[in-house]
Amino acid sequence: MNILKPDSPVMDFISTVADLIILNLLFIICSIPIVTFGAAYSAKYYVAMKKVRGEETGTIVPFFKAFKRNFKQSTIVWAVMLAAYALIGLDWQWILYNGWANTPLIYKIGVIVFSVLALLMTFAVFPVIARYEMKTTEVFKAALILIVIRFIPLVLILAFGIGSVVASLWYAQWFPLIYVFCSTTMTYFLCIVFIKQFDKLEKTQAEKLKALQESVEYDPEKDAAGNISLAAGKKDVKELEKELESPIDTADKSGNKISRFFKTEKEKLAGLSAKQKAQYLAQYYLPGTVLILLLIGAVTWYSIDVYKDSMRVLGGGLINCYITDEGREYATSGFLSWGGYKKNRTAAILDAEDLNFSSDSEYDSKYLEVAFRASVLTGTYDYLIMREDAVYNYSTPDYFQDMSQLVNMENFSEDDFYYYVATEEEKARASQGISLKDIFNGGDDEDEDRPVPLCLKLTDEAEKKLGLDEEYTYYIAFAYSTSSKGNADYVKFIEYLFGKC
Repeated sequence: MNILKPDSPVMDFISTVADLIILNLLFIICSIPIVTFGAAYSAKYYVAMKKVRGEETGTIVPFFKAFKRNFKQSTIVWAVMLAAYALIGLDWQWILYNGWANTPLIYKIGVIVFSVLALLMTFAVFPVIARYEMKTTEVFKAALILIVIRFIPLVLILAFGIGSVVASLWYAQWFPLIYVFCSTTMTYFLCIVFIKQFDKLEKTQAEKLKALQESVEYDPEKDAAGNISLAAGKKDVKELEKELESPIDTADKSGNKISRFFKTEKEKLAGLSAKQKAQYLAQYYLPGTVLILLLIGAVTWYSIDVYKDSMRVLGGGLINCYITDEGREYATSGFLSWGGYKKNRTAAILDAEDLNFSSDSEYDSKYLEVAFRASVLTGTYDYLIMREDAVYNYSTPDYFQDMSQLVNMENFSEDDFYYYVATEEEKARASQGISLKDIFNGGDDEDEDRPVPLCLKLTDEAEKKLGLDEEYTYYIAFAYSTSSKGNADYVKFIEYLFGKC
C-alpha cells in the first residue's frame, strides 16, 4: 500500500487532522465577537463530526453554511450559557475574596458542581444543535441526557481541557502550539463520543419506529409530532460505492515509488482544466500540506526557542527600577566578555513593566501571584534587581534562593542582606502545598524558623555602573537554577557586580 496515495488511511488521517486544525482556527476567528461563540461552536462540530465519519469533503464552505443556518438558535443558547457563566464567575469571585478556608464546604461543592455541569453542557449542547433540529428547550434536555449517559468520557475530556489551560499558563510562550494540539485532540475525541452516542440512539429510535409501523396502532402524523428524543432528526446515510472489479494493472513499474506517484498524479492532472486542477489539489493535498507546514513551523519554532534558551547565560528582571542603556550593556555583554563566554552566548534584562506583578487590589494580587510563580518556574529570569519597596512583596523562599548557598557570608556584613522571616500564616499555608524550595531542595530544611538571607544589597559602585537612581536602595535576588551548570553562573555574576563572592 502506498501511503502517499490521497485515499490511503495515513493520508486520510492527516487530512482529517488538518481539517480539524483549520476548523479550530475558523472557530477562534468567528468567536472573536463573543456573541457568535455559540454559532461558531455548533458549526465547528457540524463539520467535524462529518469529517470524522468520512462524510464531508469540504471544510470552509460547510462551516459557514452551518454557522448561518444555526446562528439564531445557537446564539440564544449561548446567551443562556453566558448568564450561567456570569453567575459562576460571581460565585468564584466571592470565594476568592472571602478566602477558600473561610467559605462553607457545601457552598464550595455547589459552585464546583455547577461549574463542571456548565462546562459539560457547553460541550454537549452545541453538537446537539449541529446534529438535530428541535426546540431550544428540547436542546437543553437532550444535552443533559447526553451528559448523564456519557458522563465519564466527557469528564475525562474536560480534565484534559483544564490541563491544557494550566499548561498554557505555565508555558505561555508555547500557547499557540498547545492550543493547536489540545483543541484538535479534544475536538476529535468529543466527535467520537458524540457520534457513538448519536448512532446508538438513532439506531434505537429506528427500531422503535419500525416496530410502530408494524403495529396496528401506528399513526405517522402523531409519531412525527410527538417524538422529541435525541433522534428527532434522521441520520443522513451515505452509501459508499466500491468497485467490484479492479482493472488489470498495466502501469509503468520503472523508478521508485515516489517517482511513480508523481508521474501518476501528473497524468491525472493532464486532462483537467485550471479550475479542476485547483479543486483536486485543494481537496486531496491542501489539508496535508497545511498540517505539514504547521508541524515544520512548530519544530522550527521549538528548535529556535531551545537554542536561544541554551545559549542564554543569565536572564534578569527589574522591578520598580530602571537602568540606563550603558547599565544594560554592563549587565549583559559586559558580563559575558568579563566571564570569558563564547560569542554565541547571550544575556538579557527584562524591563520593569514586563515584570510588574504587584497590585493594590487584594483580589488582583491573587492572580498576579500565579503569573509571577509561572515566570519563575518557566525560567523567564534568573535574577531580579528590585527597589527596596518591592523586596517585601516578592522575596520569599518559594521564589528565591538562600544567598548563603551562593556567597561566602563572611565577605559581607549582616546589613548587606534582606532577611526573610516567615509569619505563622505563611508557615501554615506553606505546609499545605509544595513550593519551589521543596522541588529544588527536596523539602529538606533543618531550621524552618531561621531568618533566610534572600536578597543582597547592591553597592553604590554597582548601582552607578548599572545606571540606577542613587536616591533609592536596591537588592538583587536569584531564582532557583534550572541550568545543568547549577549556580556557577550566579556566583560568577555576583563576583562581577561586587568584586567578591
